[in-house]
Amino acid sequence: MTELRARNQELNIAEYQRGATALESQPLALFLELTQNCNLSCPMCRFGEKYDPVLNMEQEVFDRLTEELFPYAHLVDLRGWGESTMLPKFGEFVARALQHRVQLRLVTNGMVNRKPVWDMMMRAHAVVMVSCDAASPELFAKLRAGGTLERLVHTVRTLVEARDRHGAPRDNICLNAIASMDNLDELPDIVRLAARLDVSTVVIHPIVTGLDDPSHLRNDLPRTQRAYEEAAETGRREGVVVQVGAAPDPSLAVPDMVRRPACMHPWSYAYIRYDGAVGFCDHLIGGDGEYTLGSLRENTFDEIWNGEKWQDLRRAHLSGNIPDEYLPCRYTYAQRYVDFEHLVHPDRISGLVTSETHDKVTLRRDPELVPWAPWKSEEMGAAGGSPVLIPTSTLTDSLRESKGA
Repeated sequence: MTELRARNQELNIAEYQRGATALESQPLALFLELTQNCNLSCPMCRFGEKYDPVLNMEQEVFDRLTEELFPYAHLVDLRGWGESTMLPKFGEFVARALQHRVQLRLVTNGMVNRKPVWDMMMRAHAVVMVSCDAASPELFAKLRAGGTLERLVHTVRTLVEARDRHGAPRDNICLNAIASMDNLDELPDIVRLAARLDVSTVVIHPIVTGLDDPSHLRNDLPRTQRAYEEAAETGRREGVVVQVGAAPDPSLAVPDMVRRPACMHPWSYAYIRYDGAVGFCDHLIGGDGEYTLGSLRENTFDEIWNGEKWQDLRRAHLSGNIPDEYLPCRYTYAQRYVDFEHLVHPDRISGLVTSETHDKVTLRRDPELVPWAPWKSEEMGAAGGSPVLIPTSTLTDSLRESKGA
């Protein structure tokens, strides 16, 4: 934590808390999409696209970001819609980032075991999340097409060895699971696998898909609730923290823990696509960049960061009236909890929902009274396209007055 970085963090949090829309601070968390290429063909995500070098971030863009933004950023996440570790120069990107003493973070599918890179990252106490959607080889091969559970286990063991060799915190290596109707019964087994691998944390996110998809969790909410609670109880027995990144369904959310007040991402996060387009949220990656607010090919970062579109987005989050062009943000106010925002905004740790912090990680309510897809305007009925999911006065007052937000 350099003096410049500490000042920027303090200023950014203050601007967020008072509801500023034009910011003097720079983003606390950067997400750099080094590539949109992937070495897997997961049915939830993509289907066998061929490797295309055009989908890799140009060195010039990366260099520009390291010089302009890395000195201010607290956390740098080297991932996007693709698999960063498959790039031949991935180790060079890591080394360049670490020169700026940032808190490095990575989400990987674990299919490429980069031992020298893991050693370098663990020496710097980086955070690595390995995606693991199954604990049986058969289901893993189905959900992570092109990958194997054996390779993932080998990579995690290498990471754990490097973590312990360099004295990195135990919770700097986590497993990340996407829950669906396909793998609900294996969630407790994933927790047991984490315990065997000496991984301290399993983070569970629900699959985001249409209600007509057989994988959608609303197809069997009682089974979903049982699976989540069994995973949490398994974690308590095995010494593994089970964290719920988002409620499996609005009707299974713990209401007081869903994102309150305004989501901090428009104030503190910046996501840079491989092509230089700039967005505001790590949950809105992939696709054709419809949730980006400008491009570094046409503007400076500050022109985008404090441009009209970004300021309008911050105003929308302050009011609670999310426009249709940012429909996925409504999901945040219905289901998302704090994920890892506490790494850049320490007070946000109070928003974690885990097997340690809660006796029950789900709270059952009548699903008929809770819209399944609050980000779809056609589902909102009388609320029209811009439901106020949080009373405007409550949201604004809380944002401006509460230091523990």
